[in-house]
Amino acid sequence: MTNIKIEQLDRSGDLRQAADDAGAWDPSGTRREMLRKAGIGGAAVFGVNALLSPLDAFASASKSQKGAYSTSASKSIRRGKPNANDVKIGNYALTLEYLEAAFYAAAVQQNFADADINAFAKTVARHEAAHVAALKRVLGSAAVKPPTVNTDTVGRLLADQATFIKTAATIEPVGTAAYAGAGPYLNNLAITKAALSIHSVEANHAAYALALVKLKSIDATADPIPNAFNPAFSFAKTIRTVSSLNVVKGDLQP
Repeated sequence: MTNIKIEQLDRSGDLRQAADDAGAWDPSGTRREMLRKAGIGGAAVFGVNALLSPLDAFASASKSQKGAYSTSASKSIRRGKPNANDVKIGNYALTLEYLEAAFYAAAVQQNFADADINAFAKTVARHEAAHVAALKRVLGSAAVKPPTVNTDTVGRLLADQATFIKTAATIEPVGTAAYAGAGPYLNNLAITKAALSIHSVEANHAAYALALVKLKSIDATADPIPNAFNPAFSFAKTIRTVSSLNVVKGDLQP
């Protein structure tokens, strides 16, 4: 079975940089230093064509839902119908979960030979399907529809079990950071509860994937618990990261 290196999929290195910022790992140990010397901070340039960032894409939404969510802090958490900003954030999370659910469902079909990696795929697939159901339930008729996934891209990410688990370990910390960035601007109780419960599970997924990468000797630099405090990614950073990825057919639309 061919072991495709993450460098072959992420040729520009931009997704790896975003993942490193979010607490994943830098397989080469040199990219951050190279960017520092070049005066480039974070994921400043985006030219990735072949990697999934379930982490934070969007389906097409209605006109009332387009645009970045407001970053004005909520004065209080309230019950009742979500406001327009809550809907934007909820759909932000929902499309992320749609993509993750599709990715891991496809991974389950691969039936990877390593029992631990196969178990990871099955467990996370169940979780992501449950996340989709929970967010659709709280959003009701305002929920966006699933995006059309680019199966060619997903196929490359599932080419072999090492590629799959490295991809999962790269993208999961970015998704966790996106939830952390959006969460403080919610003011609907039901969506806040759903987002908080999902955020912690996504962090578990990141640690789980990184532990497997390390324990299976796929990459010794992987660190399942790299931070005392996890970062929070802004809407803009998330969109920049995802917008260059060839994961869905058509535009990525908040």
